[in-house]
Amino acid sequence: MSEAPRPLRRNRDFVLLWTGQGTSAVGSQLSLVAYPLLVLELTRSAALAGLVGFARTLPIVLLALPAGVLADRLDRRRLMIATALAGAVALTAVPVALAAGSGRMAWPVIAAVAFLDGAVFVMGYVSERGLVPRLVAPGQLREAVARNEARLFGAQVAGPPLGGLLFGIARAVPFVADACSYLVAALSLSLIRGGRRVRDGEPAPHDVLEGLRWLWRRRLLRFCMLLFAASNPVYTGLYLLVVLIARRHGASASLVGLMLGIAAGGGFAGALLAPRLARRLTPRMAVVGESWMLAAAVPWLLIAHNALLLGGLVAVAELITPVTNSMIVSIRVGLAPDALQGRVQAASTLVSFSAGWAGPLLVGVLVSSAGVSVTVLALAGWTALLAVIATLSGSLGEMAETGESSLSGSRR
Repeated sequence: MSEAPRPLRRNRDFVLLWTGQGTSAVGSQLSLVAYPLLVLELTRSAALAGLVGFARTLPIVLLALPAGVLADRLDRRRLMIATALAGAVALTAVPVALAAGSGRMAWPVIAAVAFLDGAVFVMGYVSERGLVPRLVAPGQLREAVARNEARLFGAQVAGPPLGGLLFGIARAVPFVADACSYLVAALSLSLIRGGRRVRDGEPAPHDVLEGLRWLWRRRLLRFCMLLFAASNPVYTGLYLLVVLIARRHGASASLVGLMLGIAAGGGFAGALLAPRLARRLTPRMAVVGESWMLAAAVPWLLIAHNALLLGGLVAVAELITPVTNSMIVSIRVGLAPDALQGRVQAASTLVSFSAGWAGPLLVGVLVSSAGVSVTVLALAGWTALLAVIATLSGSLGEMAETGESSLSGSRR
């Protein structure tokens, strides 16, 4: 009889990974808030602030697939250490630019740093998804992914208010803190003993599109990837929409910040509940339930004007998302061969996040041209359509059996 695996809380390598990446996630939230605040203060230009935000998201489109190849060719732990150190070096350029130049000279540096910061995120995100199954037992994958989801949403709750506070102390402080968080992540990764890859003479991967083809051949993973791609613009646009509604009804900047914290708190609560809910729900129930909760929450924006209530509605929409993510990611990671992990995670990241940028853009255009009510109705119609598609999809019927087999077999 094989020995039972250690609980994750006693798995030294997983705890080191979780702690280091959690610290880095909080640091990233600090700078995420500070980028637009800094550009607006230096240039008074919303367009330039938007350009910097775009620069930070652009690496997802440009670099996800090449990052997957690197994650499969190289040792993932060492690759994450190298990218974390690169992120720390890049972030220090912002305080240097602030000390050395005027605002007009500094903002191109900020845009370049934001792009590098986004590239570090893509590389770390893809590599970590392939490293986790090397540190935990196959039966613990779902719990490990759920804990990582809790880490992400926890950073989203704590990071933005802290980022604003640090920015108020001095403009460079959030970027210095983010650089330090990268150093903590690199140190934690360097202390991990497991996760090293033994190739046994297998050829290094070179096919950038193999991960995408692998996903496309698996009906349920293909469906979920496309469903998430279709729904991500709703989530990204929803945050801008509730900010616009709250501000139109007199909410202060601090109240808007509290509203966004409440909204992220829904995802954090869902992530804490994910291990327990994952044992009671099938993946199909989670995917369909998430789709209908989003569809049910959006129409209430027609009558909800209070900032705290708006935050609560978004929190409800986000509640099941970590549960779904933990289930689908654990199935995908459990099924993918180790030699293909990086490219599979990269392909999923590219497709799932490919249209996320369109959400705020479409919401902004619709609110400006047609008003809030039309925008809410458009989002409500789209989310209802996605919920119906998820409910009627035959692809999700395969998920329970495939999910169970992927988590109970031998490590790949």
